[in-house]
Amino acid sequence: MAEDIMENYVDKNPDVQERFRKAGEIRRAMGIYGEGGQTTSDFLQISPAHTQTIMEYCFGMVWGQSERLDLKTREIIVLATMVAQDLPGELEWHVRSALNLGLTQEEIIEAIVQCSPYVGLPKTNHALRAAKRAFDAVEGKEPSDLGH
Repeated sequence: MAEDIMENYVDKNPDVQERFRKAGEIRRAMGIYGEGGQTTSDFLQISPAHTQTIMEYCFGMVWGQSERLDLKTREIIVLATMVAQDLPGELEWHVRSALNLGLTQEEIIEAIVQCSPYVGLPKTNHALRAAKRAFDAVEGKEPSDLGH
């Protein structure tokens, strides 16, 4: 049986502890995890493997893969993908992360609006509403409805 060509590119001795260290560092910088933010405890209770995937792969490997893209740029990319997929709940958390990583409200709004010709106005509307909820929460204001 022939060897799978992908085996030549797979890290056969990964440093899992380093991936988890990076994941923790990135999640702390994002400021939306742990006390008062999102946790993985709900996933941990039903699927420890899923929780490990989030920590090790998403944050330890993808978010932490290099320094060519800074965390702010990575967050803009995540925001755009969430706008495109119409995921306002997830987007709301990532807007809070974007603010914690140093993006301004204006930059976040501009990134969301930049998506509109490509994903459509309804998805952009949902994203802007989610962003407004995040801005209000960070500022301790009552959420406004933006036309709802």
